[in-house]
Amino acid sequence: MYKDKITLDQAIYLESIGDITIIDPSPKSLDPLGDQGICWKENYIKLQSKYRHIFPDKLQTFVNAKYTIELAEGNQEGKGSIFSWRYLYGIQNSGINKQTTDNTEYVYILVNAGYPGIVKIGMTTTTVNGRVTSLNASSTVNEWVAKFALPVDKGSAHKVEQVVHKFFASQRVSSDMGGSREFFAVDPLTAFDKVREVGALFMVGNAIVY
Repeated sequence: MYKDKITLDQAIYLESIGDITIIDPSPKSLDPLGDQGICWKENYIKLQSKYRHIFPDKLQTFVNAKYTIELAEGNQEGKGSIFSWRYLYGIQNSGINKQTTDNTEYVYILVNAGYPGIVKIGMTTTTVNGRVTSLNASSTVNEWVAKFALPVDKGSAHKVEQVVHKFFASQRVSSDMGGSREFFAVDPLTAFDKVREVGALFMVGNAIVY
């Protein structure tokens, strides 16, 4: 699940140059590892708050943690030979200069004059304009128009889209046959504010306003 195992010293160096963010998901009963450790625990708490729809044991996977930092804690008090470990994780910070077009996906908000008060929240692994063109290819009377889009890392758009869909589940507009779709009775700006919040960690460029 995690590609690389690194030492704590290596992790602290990568954090110091802005390459990663370290999180400490250990239980609250375990003391933080010094002043830096307080920040690492706070980083994890902030992620839990931002992605509250993700189960805690799935959070490291969701945010694409690149590094595992394994720390030996020693023998547990009162448990004889039982040895305990603490695991920290390093999340690689996104940088637009490191990305190429081929590595960019988009989560978008579309509007349609024929459906006032409704937005379509979707994602594409190609381009937003291309996706809109394909949606409008079925001779619709009123065409969908791109309103906002967020460029994110390859492999991240679907995850961001699903969390946003779950957040707005009570405002989802189903088809006449009861099918679940990507349409929501939400103001476009409200929808995109949530997309930006959820996708902040995966952004590889500025938000796009059409």
